[in-house]
Amino acid sequence: MTPQNLHAHSTLDDGRSTPEEMVRASLSAGMRSCGLSLHSPLPFKNDWAPGMETVEVFLREMRHLAAAFAPRMAVYAGIEWDVLSTNVDLAPFDYVIGSVHHLPVDGANPSVDESPEATADLLARYFVGDADAAAALYFSELQKVAAQPRAQIVGHFDLLTKFNERGAFFDEESPVYRRAAARAMEALVEADKIFEVNTGAISRGYRTSPYPSRVLLEQLRRMDGRVTLGSDAHSACNVACAFDAALRLVRDCGFRQIWQMVSPGVFEPVALEAFER
Repeated sequence: MTPQNLHAHSTLDDGRSTPEEMVRASLSAGMRSCGLSLHSPLPFKNDWAPGMETVEVFLREMRHLAAAFAPRMAVYAGIEWDVLSTNVDLAPFDYVIGSVHHLPVDGANPSVDESPEATADLLARYFVGDADAAAALYFSELQKVAAQPRAQIVGHFDLLTKFNERGAFFDEESPVYRRAAARAMEALVEADKIFEVNTGAISRGYRTSPYPSRVLLEQLRRMDGRVTLGSDAHSACNVACAFDAALRLVRDCGFRQIWQMVSPGVFEPVALEAFER
């Protein structure tokens, strides 16, 4: 059995495969259930989130696919809710992933994960090179997911390290960085959120390991936090990208189960042994 994937995007936002192609690929990968997660509309100009008019189109298409693929697999309609999104009704969605992609600073909303060049510009222009200050703001923003009751999954907890595997931008061992990450993690664990082990940067060639980092996952385990897997796939060929590596990582960090959705909004633990081949 292949772990369920709920973090995936299609041509209805910034993905490259149609919703049906994504679902078919998930079925072919051995999943018994899957979901697509539409990016939430944002109140400022950007190149990746759809407009409000796409929400109904997405929900209608996902209901059609859920009917078409039953009983072969369960298909869920989700949303990746950005904390800067406003006036987005989360109620119609089967699940919600809470994420941070932009930082509200100096009247602008620079991206934390657009490109290495954009990350360098973010730090230089808005933080005068103070990477710790940028990290502190990022994790402070991520804490807002704890206050959103509909968001059950935390998307790519340390997304700001997307281009940082060799330490190019952030010192992940800095006391400031570690305290900011720990405060956010504590708040999210207390709110009973499930942390996604995300392999999206692997499929894009930016990382060789998932995030959260091993250090953060070990800390999460000590807090008795919960984890799930998410490929953050933007094309059909990556729906289960590096899931074997993700399963090894969570096992090495001391986890013995991952959490999967069994019906809209309802998650249950699945022992890691269930995915052994």
